[in-house]
Amino acid sequence: MKISLTVVIGLLVGTVLLACASNTPHVSPEIEDTSRSFVTIDEITNPNLTAQESMVKIEIATKENENISSGVIVGDGHFAVTYLPEVSDDSIQVNVIHVGSNVATSGSIIYIDEAFGLVLIRLTDDLGIPVVISQDTPNQGEELIVGDFLSIKGEDLVVTRQSKVTGFEFDGLVMRFDGILGSGNAGGPVLNGKGRLVGIVTHGLGEGQAGIVLSPETFKYGLAEELVKYKRTVMGNTSRYELDLIGIPAQITKPSDWSILSGFGYFDIRAPELSNNSEDPSSNEYKVIGITNADSYPGETSEEVLNRLIAEFGKAFKRVREFVLPEQYGLDKCVLLTTVEEYSRTAFERRGHVLPGGWVSHPGIYTGVCTGVGKNQRVIVFAESHDLDDIVNIDGLFKNIALEP
Repeated sequence: MKISLTVVIGLLVGTVLLACASNTPHVSPEIEDTSRSFVTIDEITNPNLTAQESMVKIEIATKENENISSGVIVGDGHFAVTYLPEVSDDSIQVNVIHVGSNVATSGSIIYIDEAFGLVLIRLTDDLGIPVVISQDTPNQGEELIVGDFLSIKGEDLVVTRQSKVTGFEFDGLVMRFDGILGSGNAGGPVLNGKGRLVGIVTHGLGEGQAGIVLSPETFKYGLAEELVKYKRTVMGNTSRYELDLIGIPAQITKPSDWSILSGFGYFDIRAPELSNNSEDPSSNEYKVIGITNADSYPGETSEEVLNRLIAEFGKAFKRVREFVLPEQYGLDKCVLLTTVEEYSRTAFERRGHVLPGGWVSHPGIYTGVCTGVGKNQRVIVFAESHDLDDIVNIDGLFKNIALEP
């Protein structure tokens, strides 16, 4: 299969596609740091408050027993994720209680990730504010906030535990932290300093044992593929996907024969391969367009984001300055790149960079990368192809994406 800046995702190593597009030709300006926008983008939120707003207690009854765990609200407030490896889909009752307010609702299990023991629950009622899922894995020693609940006088109360990352296993899929497991945090959220979800607490050997956390790479793809189905509209030979449930303020229109790759904060569509020769990327009609939440800092301009991105790619990519995408898609700034030598990085190596995940790129592919803002959230839109017209033409790949204001 032909891949360029593409995400190749497996159970042990997640990788993410990257790139974007440009349009009508004229001289491309240098990317410079101009005056900053007055709009606050990617603002850091209070992680303790986020835990209180997004944490739930989940009670799942089966024919054999009753299971209780913590969980965290995702999507639009009508979904929750928890860690319960012993639960199957024959559950007869699911109750979900918002720990901060004690408001309760029923739910149903819509997806079980058997590989990691994660469960996605659809809630009958909106319970609270969903958490934003981080696009990067924390670094060693980074501060964490671990959500927990304690039963005091018969009432469950949210508490948070301060912790730090102490190590990684399985190429970053599993994190260890220096706190201990309490009675109410298994299945609950682990947040970074920005107040974004960076993990789900798993069961340890017992009360008071050192903590183990499943990183976003374990849950952001399987669970997201299920979520994205709830906002799909079929229109003749195309399908429109509204991406707010996976944390992206945008819509993408997909031709019927194209495939999708979906993750929390990441979505792309891919043209069908016309060749069985996966050894030679240039033999395939490779076309990909997508969008991802940018790993940007509060107040960082679009120029600064793109400058960081270009610096990360180094000599493997060459900037094509003769073409630029007109600012007519709700996008701020764009660059057009071409791959000059093979480039590869794993998801764990690239954690914390401008774009999430691992990278594989082959020479000869054009990649357009643009930044935009939807709902005060910085995103990166990308398109890539061997055919330059797919990227620089006004009716090219970019027309399939629309940001939400």
